[in-house]
Amino acid sequence: MNGWLKKIRVKAILPAAALLAAAAIGTTFAWQEWDLSVTNEMKSHTTGVTVVERFEPWDYKEVQFENTGTSSVFLRVSYTEHWQLPDGQILSNKDSQGREVAIKDWNWKDWDGKNDGWYYYKKVLKPGEKTQPVLTKVTYNENADEQYKDAQYYLYFKAEVVQCSDGGNTLNSDEVNADATKALFGRVGQVVDADGTVRWK
Repeated sequence: MNGWLKKIRVKAILPAAALLAAAAIGTTFAWQEWDLSVTNEMKSHTTGVTVVERFEPWDYKEVQFENTGTSSVFLRVSYTEHWQLPDGQILSNKDSQGREVAIKDWNWKDWDGKNDGWYYYKKVLKPGEKTQPVLTKVTYNENADEQYKDAQYYLYFKAEVVQCSDGGNTLNSDEVNADATKALFGRVGQVVDADGTVRWK
């Protein structure tokens, strides 16, 4: 956001008695004028989230989400997965027998999962904070169809945030939060206590 520019004009004038004395003895006088420019920087709050991943052995995959903005946020995430053969053919994560090929150890304890394909975080995520890991391990199912042995597994996460009005300056923060989450997520997020617990409706 552009800063506001304030111009302050300051005049310094010699006292009247000194002016009269100077005029009486035939000397000249003057005043000085200064221009002072002050820039008032104003910045809007930002929202942002990133996926934080950590790998150790190939089957260890820790995934969590971090608020990289300057505002507290409501957070929701979804994921997609597939396998890809060397020739580019895409395979589902379930083989011909309906067996899951990439077996994942999920931890959705702090999330509200619905049938819309999204998981809604049950806390306000403050700037710089991370969620607990939602995934800690991915294991290959050795009993899966043979064609998966040559395929590469892909797991993608999508995260979306809505700024949370949690400051003391917002008189109607509950209504603001409800309207924002309803408009952008299609569900109402309500902060229900001081530690930032969120109830999703």
